[in-house]
Amino acid sequence: MAAGELIVDVHHHFMPPVLFDRLAAQAGGKRIVTDEISLTLHPSRKDLESHIRCMDEAGINVCILTDQVQVMGAEVARALNDGIAEVEKKHPARFRGCIHLPVHQPEAAKRELERGIHDLGLRAVALLACHLDVQLDNPVMNPLFEIIQKNNLPIVIHPQSKPTGSDTLYNLDRCVFRPLETTQAIVRVMNSVLPRYPELRFIMPHLGGGTSSLKGRMMAFFETEDADIPADMKGYLKTQSEQKRFGLTERFEKLFQRLYFDTAGTGAWLPAMAAAFNITSADRIMFGSDYPLECKTAANLTESLNMVRQASCSDTDKTAILGKTAAGLFKL
Repeated sequence: MAAGELIVDVHHHFMPPVLFDRLAAQAGGKRIVTDEISLTLHPSRKDLESHIRCMDEAGINVCILTDQVQVMGAEVARALNDGIAEVEKKHPARFRGCIHLPVHQPEAAKRELERGIHDLGLRAVALLACHLDVQLDNPVMNPLFEIIQKNNLPIVIHPQSKPTGSDTLYNLDRCVFRPLETTQAIVRVMNSVLPRYPELRFIMPHLGGGTSSLKGRMMAFFETEDADIPADMKGYLKTQSEQKRFGLTERFEKLFQRLYFDTAGTGAWLPAMAAAFNITSADRIMFGSDYPLECKTAANLTESLNMVRQASCSDTDKTAILGKTAAGLFKL
């Protein structure tokens, strides 16, 4: 790490050991596989010392901790939040935790959000791109978004471990269905959530899934209730000139600025960074590793960091991507 260089990993998975061991015992093996979840229980997921060791070797200062097991219910979400808050308390200079919510249990989710803010002192929220059958634009999310916006908390998004309709053949679930779930979540957020809660900030994983190639189509079909669009054009593709005529371009881009994108899940493939620069600015991109799932070693972490360092952008932009933007967003 260069002198004075701040590096923040905004996509870092951790499961408290007590919860990990309990779920592993229930699963009777190395994977949790149910109708709701398909999750590998690799020991490094709970081994905090290995996390710190790899962080130190790669030169990472701070990690934002999340996981995906909140779909298993309120009790599991509570245990996950308690364990993550304990890690943050013990290592305040190295870790920040997110509040995980069982959104398919709306009242329990609201209580857990309030507890996470006021009792645990956590300063970010982790949501799934789709929580079982609850999409981000589902009305049950509104009370949660109201509280999150009121408390100015960033929202870290992650696809489900088992997206609806996914197929494990050829790892289709990982290379197609999870990015696809993230992409559709962005469309829902842009068309429904942000127009109602414009101060929310979302960190979208894996450079937004397919957004780099699909942003043009998102814009072409974007509509707002107050836009003066002829009836025969509503619901149809609108060209760039038509979008400008109806005042949609400026509105879309203003909302799109509330989205941030992490660099996880690219396999350190440099062209992915170039594609991201085509849809957003460097101050909306943040380093993420997906450790210890898709990025398993300190060498993997270093290679992922080098992808950012080799990107075709200024040193100022690289500083923002590696940690400066995240430091502001998470109040580090």
